[in-house]
Amino acid sequence: MNGKSFYSNWVMKLIIVNVVFFLLQNFTGLYMAQYSFTQDGQVIHNSAPVMTFYLGLTPVLVLQKYFIWQFFSYMFLHGGFFHIFLNMYALLIFGIPIEQAWGSRKFLFYYLFTGTGAGLTIFLINLAIGGSAFFVPTIGASGAVFGLLLAFGILYPNAEILLFFFLPIKAKYLVVLYGGIELYSLISTGGQGNISHVGHLGGIIFGLIFFFITQKRSFKFKTKIIKARVQRDISAKKTSPEKKSDNITFLNALLVKVRQSGTDAISDDEMQHFKYLEIMTEDPGDLCVESDFNNDDAFCKKCPNIEVCLIREIKRHL
Repeated sequence: MNGKSFYSNWVMKLIIVNVVFFLLQNFTGLYMAQYSFTQDGQVIHNSAPVMTFYLGLTPVLVLQKYFIWQFFSYMFLHGGFFHIFLNMYALLIFGIPIEQAWGSRKFLFYYLFTGTGAGLTIFLINLAIGGSAFFVPTIGASGAVFGLLLAFGILYPNAEILLFFFLPIKAKYLVVLYGGIELYSLISTGGQGNISHVGHLGGIIFGLIFFFITQKRSFKFKTKIIKARVQRDISAKKTSPEKKSDNITFLNALLVKVRQSGTDAISDDEMQHFKYLEIMTEDPGDLCVESDFNNDDAFCKKCPNIEVCLIREIKRHL
């Protein structure tokens, strides 16, 4: 990853945004917001740092003052240097390989989905059980980070991670370990305390929801591919010249996109059609050297294997 792409990915952008918000918290820390809420029929007066009041997730404020945006905004605030350092370190370690595997748009959606889902979980659980946590703000990206931990464990289950920076453990076991610890901590503390175990579990739960939905779609697509393969084997017919020409036109246009704008420029439909062509196109196994390929070259245009070469070149840029 070169320097330009390193700072243009969403992992680094999110880290920068979190750091900026953390600095703003420190600069505005002396400015307090005075507010009141109703508890058991009594009006309670309270105060909080202005950014925490408006952007931190305080369930009673969401319920009584309709601060709905707090489900999203709370994840950009942090309570201290080590709080933001540990969260951003985890975002860096787990986020980069996930973004490289998924692409920036899918990664960003997942991060915000699990973070917001964790916020919704915090609100609903505290609304159900009551207690002091209902009136206390929650801040931090931990819910989204736990969602990333789950995704990393699913995508790279056998990758080894240094637990506490020295004990190697496979990612799939780390997810189970942390999930168990958070569940035990939630039960033992009754949902109260300085650490939002509810939010951590919420990030994992919404991560599982995301994977359930996307894997279901992926399974349907794979089923279609299997049917297409069977049909190809039964018919054993060559692709018509017109259809082959359409495929080449599509692949040439897709190659231009990925060369100019990268993976983000490709729509989901285009990616699925590309994967379909990749599976349906037979590789002869005796292609020219990859570096010699030029889709504008007259020789390459006439080559019967140009579809395979175009697919190989597109994959090189994905």
